[in-house]
Amino acid sequence: MSDNAQLTFAAHTLGCKVNQCDTEALLAKLTDAGMAMREFKQPADVYIINTCTVTHTGDKKSLQMIRRARRQNQSAFVAVCGCMPRGQADSASKIAASGADFTFDTRKPEVLLAKLEEFYPGLISRNKDICKTHESPAINVRTRAFIKIQDGCNRFCTYCIVPYVRGPVVSRPLADIADEAARHISRGVKEIMITGIQVAAYGYDTDSKSVSTAGEATALPSLIKHISGLSPARLRLSSIDPWAVDDAFLDAIRNSPTLCDHFHLSLQSGNDATLARMNRRYTTADYAVAASKLKNIRPNMALTTDIIVGFPGESDEDFSQSLQFANEIGFARIHVFEYSPRAGTPAAEMPCQVPSHVKTARGKEMRALANSLEQRFLQSQVGKVVPVLFETKTHESSNPSAPEIWQGHTTNYCLVNAQGTSLSNTEKYVQITGIKDDGLTGVLQ
Repeated sequence: MSDNAQLTFAAHTLGCKVNQCDTEALLAKLTDAGMAMREFKQPADVYIINTCTVTHTGDKKSLQMIRRARRQNQSAFVAVCGCMPRGQADSASKIAASGADFTFDTRKPEVLLAKLEEFYPGLISRNKDICKTHESPAINVRTRAFIKIQDGCNRFCTYCIVPYVRGPVVSRPLADIADEAARHISRGVKEIMITGIQVAAYGYDTDSKSVSTAGEATALPSLIKHISGLSPARLRLSSIDPWAVDDAFLDAIRNSPTLCDHFHLSLQSGNDATLARMNRRYTTADYAVAASKLKNIRPNMALTTDIIVGFPGESDEDFSQSLQFANEIGFARIHVFEYSPRAGTPAAEMPCQVPSHVKTARGKEMRALANSLEQRFLQSQVGKVVPVLFETKTHESSNPSAPEIWQGHTTNYCLVNAQGTSLSNTEKYVQITGIKDDGLTGVLQ
């Protein structure tokens, strides 16, 4: 590229919502430095792949995206961040062999900028002037915004590599979170999603008063109350743990007019012996109580979860109990994972590893239950009148007089299709009339 050209970059994110938040913060830094953002499928000078290493599948997809970036532009600078570089012992060599030029910590964008200054001498420093004559795509104009409130995890579940690659809990100051939320709201964002590696542990590292004398966590409930007071149209939580559902948390839910009735309550197994080997620190009875308390407050809530099948030592009877417990709880959606051993975690060295074909069969059976439960939950929504926050237009008829079809989500995170006009980023009441694929259809009221 010429010395006077504007540097272009493209990014691809794998894995969790925390990775999405990290990528967005990085993209903002790069655009502030005068670089122009492109879609990942387009030619670019710099490609960034934010990786996931929670499972073998995450590693595989991450490497595929690195190779894809290199194929798209042999002379591009390919940078890799996220969890994979800090994961398995051979990750660095696999990343390099796939075509990456550089690995860095996503949370330290200045390291990438310094490296780009070396790769393109003098160009980064000149880009701020160059970009004044170039139009760069906007990043933050959207319906939903993610806010990361903490990073890291101290729980050390026996199967999980995250504490090793992300480190201990680090919480953001409440004032910083509130300022970010206020900026999003002022830009027209209608829904704030609170996320983190372990959201329920927010404040444990910074505030000795974040745990009450009754042993209840108070930092997260305080944050919910504070952000609710800023009056976003909607406030949504990402995954939380059963032990977080205490009196203070329930009180925050009860008194928040904007907190959505969708709770992703992490389960992992419906069998107590398996939960103990996982070091999850709760029982199925504890989980059932937490789910019941949430439902008492929000009767139409969607309860979603993650379940691992084929964990070391999981017998046929253990799996049957897990299947039965999931059915009894009646989840709206289940994300099913076959256990994937990660080197360096205790579970990888446990005896009685479950054969792959057994894990595959159990995964298929659990997913069949998940699909059945999801359809049951969707059917329970038919006939109700609910608020839908519309986001995208999915169909535009060739007939100018035909109404457009718009897509959005209910507060309990059901996808809804409805006819209307210019519904982008607006919330409307909709009567649910039926089920379509994995979502709902409705009519504006």
